[in-house]
Amino acid sequence: MKKIIISIIAFCFAIGSYAQEFPQINTQSSPQNNPQKEPSKYEQVQSVKIAFFTTELGLTPKEAEEFWPIYNKFWKEREVAHRKIQGSMKFMSKMLNGEKPFSDAELKKMLEIYVNSFAIEGVIQRKYYDEFSKVLSTEKVAKLYKAEEDFRIKMIHQLRKGGGPGEVKEVK
Repeated sequence: MKKIIISIIAFCFAIGSYAQEFPQINTQSSPQNNPQKEPSKYEQVQSVKIAFFTTELGLTPKEAEEFWPIYNKFWKEREVAHRKIQGSMKFMSKMLNGEKPFSDAELKKMLEIYVNSFAIEGVIQRKYYDEFSKVLSTEKVAKLYKAEEDFRIKMIHQLRKGGGPGEVKEVK
């Protein structure tokens, strides 16, 4: 369970770094400019992720239709829990670095929030494991968790290679 939570957190960090907005250069005077808006880095990653997961899980069109709405809810709930973890860690860091005065009781409260947020992530995992099992076979549910880990690792490797804006490549 601890390994899963750590994997999820690392995956969220990887996706979070892709979700950062990059400044747009004014290229309207360029004749090569496409009048359509280019997809954001986050949208590019999500497109690659959808293709990767669909392939790795071997989803049929019917399964994909039922799976993706559930997965998107799962991802949003998990993201909220993760942000709580990040927020409490950031607050504790400020306390421990002397940027914010604190009492022992305040620090204990932050620790409780931090630890309880991991428990919430566990509840989310359990809830959606059951939901995924309603629309996917046991093997495909297992492939989902493996695909999440594989995708997270591949995104980290791509980041380390210096993939910048507009350089999201298909993950194989």
